[in-house]
Amino acid sequence: MVLPLLVGIIAIPFAVKGLGKEGFGVLSIAWVILGYLGLFDFGFSRATTKFISEKIGKNDLEAIPSITWTAVIISFCFGLLGMAILFIATPFLVEGLLKIPIGLVHQTKISFYILASSIPIILCSSCFMGVLEAAQRFDLLVMVMTPASIMLYVFSGLSLPFHLNLSTVILLIVLSRVAAACAYLFLCFKIFPNIKKKLVFSLKNLKAMATFGSWIAVTNIISPLLVYLDRIYIGTFLSMVSVAFYAVPYEMVTRLKILPNAIMKTLFPEFSASSATSNTQQIEKLFVRTFEYILFLVGFLAVLLFTYSSVILQAWMGAEFAQNSTTVFRIFTIGIFASSLAAIPFNLLQGIGRPDLPAKYHLVELPFYFALLYLLIQGFGIKGAAWAWLIRVMADASLLGGGAFRIFPRLFGQFKDKQSRAGRIAVYLLLLWGGLSGSHAIFGNIFTKALAMVSILTVFGLAVWQHIFNDSEKDMALSIWLRLKKTILHQQA
Repeated sequence: MVLPLLVGIIAIPFAVKGLGKEGFGVLSIAWVILGYLGLFDFGFSRATTKFISEKIGKNDLEAIPSITWTAVIISFCFGLLGMAILFIATPFLVEGLLKIPIGLVHQTKISFYILASSIPIILCSSCFMGVLEAAQRFDLLVMVMTPASIMLYVFSGLSLPFHLNLSTVILLIVLSRVAAACAYLFLCFKIFPNIKKKLVFSLKNLKAMATFGSWIAVTNIISPLLVYLDRIYIGTFLSMVSVAFYAVPYEMVTRLKILPNAIMKTLFPEFSASSATSNTQQIEKLFVRTFEYILFLVGFLAVLLFTYSSVILQAWMGAEFAQNSTTVFRIFTIGIFASSLAAIPFNLLQGIGRPDLPAKYHLVELPFYFALLYLLIQGFGIKGAAWAWLIRVMADASLLGGGAFRIFPRLFGQFKDKQSRAGRIAVYLLLLWGGLSGSHAIFGNIFTKALAMVSILTVFGLAVWQHIFNDSEKDMALSIWLRLKKTILHQQA
């Protein structure tokens, strides 16, 4: 997941120049639609992961084909429905709702029609991914997911040197997703050969998965809307250039979720399997340890991005983006940090069979977010949109955490403890932010700033090693370092 981030950092400036600010704004809306295709999933890919995880935990592998094909067949049917809806809605979206420049209207329509045609295949692909996640074969997932994610940015960036228009970029991105779907299917056959031999549709499984998936469906409908509604509002009430100034920092900062997203892919099937065997102690242990790791790692990166946001934008996208997007960048950094922590109770609640709680929280948030977003955009432009997004994210994190603590009250006691490691990590991160911010403001010379930053990070690293890491984590870190050193020396030889 790190590789697409690095490619995106390089490719996005090329995409902005190749497509123009307006064209990149439309492309970011297309990315929104691509991310919103989960709307038509109705929870079946998530249900696939949960139910197959439970069957693996009980060693009932014969039930896997019926779960898989039931989910795939239903997802394909829902995909056809989604394709029809997007086909019908495209003229209204392009000519009525969004402020698309006249010169881009035709290209945007073609792009949306291409996206619509891909929906059935992409939804089936999600189910195949769910099978691999349940089997915890993340090595195989990475083999396909990484290049597919990279291609999204590569094809966008190629618009500059090869003069690709918007619809061609979208077509190439969609074709890469179709190829990924075929690869996921092949890997499912490899891991569970009985899937290929037994194409079974089960009404019993359909009922169970639909019951679980109904609340997931509510989340799938509302969650992307909560995530992407701001860009739609900006494109409607401001301009596509404003969408670009807003979307570029979001695309970068949101990559902070690479680590929590990767961990959640492993954590959700583990929560599901532990819940099936009523292993409460394992669930609580996983929750606390994951919270500490994400708090430290994502928090550390968030401090760096927040402190040096203007410098990063200046070096990456130029002075115009640094001037217009720095405040938005910083707001996103805080929000993504909170959202990364909120992913833990979100996956816990779904994993233990309570997907209704996140869905209900999102239902409550949606109308308030609609109103808040409209008011703040009218008053403060893209900065207002970012503040509205942050308020919604913080409220969501509070609700999800409260739901998890109510079901597992012992979790709250562990975080409330004065000796908790999470508390110490938070204090260290605040001290790091204070030191870096102070040195960055005080010193004017670039060399002096860099020297101060290195010194502060060195002190921070030594303090964390001494007071945060436990013995097993120190041994693990040393082991990784020795393996890395051995690999480098071997390559040099």
